[in-house]
Amino acid sequence: MLLFLSLAHAASLDNLEIGGPWGSPTSTDGTSGWWNPAGFAVGKGTRLDLEAAYEDATITFDRADPNGGTDVYKLAGVPPFLGVASDVGKVGPGNLGVGLVFALPFIRGGVETTPPGSGHLAMIDGDSKAMWIGAGVAYDVQNIVSFGVTGAVVHSTWAAVVDQDTMPDLYAAVQKTGGQSTADALGYTDDGLENPDYAAHLDFGGEEGGLSGKGELSADAFSFAAGVLVHPSDRFAIGVTYVHSAVIENTGDVIIDFECPPDSDSIGRAIASSHGVCNTRVTGEGYVGYTLPRRVHGGVMFKPVEPLRLEVMGGWVQWSEYDDFHIKVSNTDVKGTNDTATAEAKELVEQERDWARDNEDTFWVAVDGKVQAGKRWTFGGRYWFDQHAVPDEALSTNNWDADEHIISGLVAYKPLKFLEIGLSFTQHVVSERTVTNSGFSNTLDVDAVADRWRYPHSNGTYAGSISRVGLQLKGTFGGGKEK
Repeated sequence: MLLFLSLAHAASLDNLEIGGPWGSPTSTDGTSGWWNPAGFAVGKGTRLDLEAAYEDATITFDRADPNGGTDVYKLAGVPPFLGVASDVGKVGPGNLGVGLVFALPFIRGGVETTPPGSGHLAMIDGDSKAMWIGAGVAYDVQNIVSFGVTGAVVHSTWAAVVDQDTMPDLYAAVQKTGGQSTADALGYTDDGLENPDYAAHLDFGGEEGGLSGKGELSADAFSFAAGVLVHPSDRFAIGVTYVHSAVIENTGDVIIDFECPPDSDSIGRAIASSHGVCNTRVTGEGYVGYTLPRRVHGGVMFKPVEPLRLEVMGGWVQWSEYDDFHIKVSNTDVKGTNDTATAEAKELVEQERDWARDNEDTFWVAVDGKVQAGKRWTFGGRYWFDQHAVPDEALSTNNWDADEHIISGLVAYKPLKFLEIGLSFTQHVVSERTVTNSGFSNTLDVDAVADRWRYPHSNGTYAGSISRVGLQLKGTFGGGKEK
């Protein structure tokens, strides 16, 4: 019955603020591991960057449908960042540097605040993270141009809870076993879709425990970043970095709970019972595959006067690699009231199917400024524009995206020469989007719509807000001040 296909993952909203307000394509501190590993060999001494940032996000969806209404999703958490960069010293004509990084560039999900809301057939609860755990090396030639690379394990965890409309597949099963006349006798029409009496409950992660970190689907993949940093003086630098894609193949437990059609639908109830999907729990192995995008980002830093540091930066992200969810349920165990039909139930559930994401390549741009006030205080501000990558046709509560204007401020204080403490606040001003041409369409005729688009439509108005408060610790040990 293909219930395993409605999954909770906001596709194109990556976490741009890796390393908080200090991270940039020309950085030479601990944030270099993600932003530009060439910076490992440029800064002096051992540089440590640690950040914990509380993020609070809200998404609202006002679905344009008789079954619609306003639905609200919440997500809050404290993603950490840790970066270390250290110069090894003189090697030949240049300097050698090394570094370590732990970052979470992809953190998305949400919890429906009043389920079942109008978006429950797309997402009730979901949590998706991809952790970037890497080590790198860099070489700086003649203190002018540096080259660096970071290799990383991408550890992905993923969980989702969703309801799914079973009527189209029940109708198809009746046609197959009882003929068209029996199917017509049921009186099912497209107007009756999304009836809660014909919904099943799907849990990727097992007993909804995946969302508390106990049973997520997970995967490990490999990626790398390679960068160049040209720095002819302390007052000017150009950095460019390429970050490779990662093929994610999450696997783990899945549970599907089927209810019976109502007593008033005696034929449908009998068919569901005979197929082993009436008051039935199906457990199995879930698979969710997709490709995280490759990207290129770069920046130009200059200091017009010594206390002031300015940087213009931007990036291109190949989100078109994230075109579909590839989803499979296998090795199922059917536990229900009709053991003789479990083979038919397994055949219905153990299937593969794609779900359209249809992302498009996109870009972001930003300007950053920091000024030192005396020897102890630093003040900064940053503005980003992040273009959406999900077209209207593919927008949904589990594939949400929007243009964002991101504004952040920073204040930092040095209680000691080698230690700096920073506090930052960021507000994402999210553009509202209204969809009238959703590509998703659910119908009783399962052959009328391309398989990857055969889901309940997602027309309606989407809005959101994201706030972020970050605490940063920066340390420099055994060397001078980094550039």
